[in-house]
Amino acid sequence: MKYPFYPEVLDSLPEELAELYRSLEATLLEEICSRLKLSGELNEVTVQDIRALRSHGIDLKDIEKAIQSTANISQRDLQKLLDDVAERNQRYYQEVMDIAGVTAPETLVSIEDTWAIYEQTKQTFHNMTGSMGFLVDNGRTMLPTARAYQWALDNAEMQITSRAISYNQAIKSAVKQLADSGIKVVDYESGHRDQIDVAARRAVMTGVSQICAKYTEQSAEYLETPYFEVSAHIGARDKGVGWQNHKAWQGRVYSVRTGDKYPSIYEVCGLGYVDGLEGANCRHIRMAFVDGVMERTYTDEELAHIDDGHDVDFEGKHYTAYEATQKQRQVERTARKLKREQTAYKSAGLTEDYQAVTARIRRLNAEYKAFSEAAQLPLQRERMRILYE
Repeated sequence: MKYPFYPEVLDSLPEELAELYRSLEATLLEEICSRLKLSGELNEVTVQDIRALRSHGIDLKDIEKAIQSTANISQRDLQKLLDDVAERNQRYYQEVMDIAGVTAPETLVSIEDTWAIYEQTKQTFHNMTGSMGFLVDNGRTMLPTARAYQWALDNAEMQITSRAISYNQAIKSAVKQLADSGIKVVDYESGHRDQIDVAARRAVMTGVSQICAKYTEQSAEYLETPYFEVSAHIGARDKGVGWQNHKAWQGRVYSVRTGDKYPSIYEVCGLGYVDGLEGANCRHIRMAFVDGVMERTYTDEELAHIDDGHDVDFEGKHYTAYEATQKQRQVERTARKLKREQTAYKSAGLTEDYQAVTARIRRLNAEYKAFSEAAQLPLQRERMRILYE
């Protein structure tokens, strides 16, 4: 019986919510950049014209409405997703207990435990919308979304006044900075900034992983087993030493006890450490394992060959299976960045720049398809898509 949240399923779960925030990002870029046009005319204009344009401002209600709408939808979809995760875990572990001949409780994990995870995840989404903005001034300044419009005009005026460049050039510079930034989310404690969709994905994955871990630990208590099987997937992290190398320990059975018949899950897999099992960016999970009743999902032989056919030579460079998945992610990030530029240029009426970036997106799509096919990796075009298209 296969656990319902194997790595490929986990990886796809947050995508709908990530796309929702990419769509918000596109909406706000359109809202800001479309207002930077002067009567459809992008020729030399005077500073007075820019000041007149500034006086029109940007309706904060439009910005707030878009953000609130996204927040409301994400709350609803997040609740539905987490409810489904809890329900499927409950069903799976009840079946495992039936096989093991153990009387299963009506509810494995208490409502209080799942509620705490739900509320924490919802709060993360609330904090995201409260701390997001555009990174401008060559990465030195974080601006709330509604301030980005005024910044673009102030920047244009300053450039025209001090360097005698055209409005067209000044606005193009501002538009590109907004597009290159996209909406960032700030972690105020560390100063680290993430793209809005990356932050959304991480929030969902954290919530889902916490629910799965609760069910795993609680079911292990009922099953009276100290053993856990760790999941496995193609292209697992093969860098680093010890538990940092996830490919070395994936797919096997481990114990929470030291000196047991199976190796220690803490010493080998680094459970509880940021670079180990269930740590940062780890797609592996553990499932309660009943020795003598359950069979491993993968044999040692299958694990030894799990990446066969997924390393690739492409355009003169060799990629391991792990490096190939990282290459895919890099191309997807570049595609999203270019699509933000495409949105911004189109909204601002910068036709030549819009056409140029559209051509670059076509070439990147072709590269993505060719590379993925060469590495025998599934195309994940949903990660390159923006909902307004």
